[in-house]
Amino acid sequence: MDAVQRQPTPVARRRDALTGRERLVVAGSATAPVVVVMAVLGVIAVGGPASAADVVLAGLVYGGLLGAAAAFVAVDRMHARQCPRCGTRNLRGTVGCEDCAYDLVRRPRYACTERHAAYLDPGLCDCGRRLTELPVARGIGREIGYILRAGAWVLAFLLLVGVTLQVIAG
Repeated sequence: MDAVQRQPTPVARRRDALTGRERLVVAGSATAPVVVVMAVLGVIAVGGPASAADVVLAGLVYGGLLGAAAAFVAVDRMHARQCPRCGTRNLRGTVGCEDCAYDLVRRPRYACTERHAAYLDPGLCDCGRRLTELPVARGIGREIGYILRAGAWVLAFLLLVGVTLQVIAG
């Protein structure tokens, strides 16, 4: 007599809403860069020709862009701590889920050879094929490093052009 095959758990597509405390953290990470950028630009503008309106506008634009990026990363990190099997939010650095013991470090996923869907447990796909383990996601790849280096070179070039224009005009 064959043992009853347990249906594997599919990878969850829905994320739970943020709690009140998490929303405050996201709001703080979105507004703090605006305040910091305005303070830094205010100190720089004291000795220059920039007006208070210039400082406020530049602080809102550049601080707002930085704040939006910081808020996005904060929400992404909060959702990364959520267990894909049971939905429990775990503390940072937790190796396994506190409720269902899912491996949060390796995060194993399984799929059939046709890749119909990704599952969290081995077993059989809905099509009847046996699920095989998918390769571990590699995280930040070399491509991201290349883009960051290219961005640093573009920033250095723009700063060099700005300084050169100031020297020529002055």
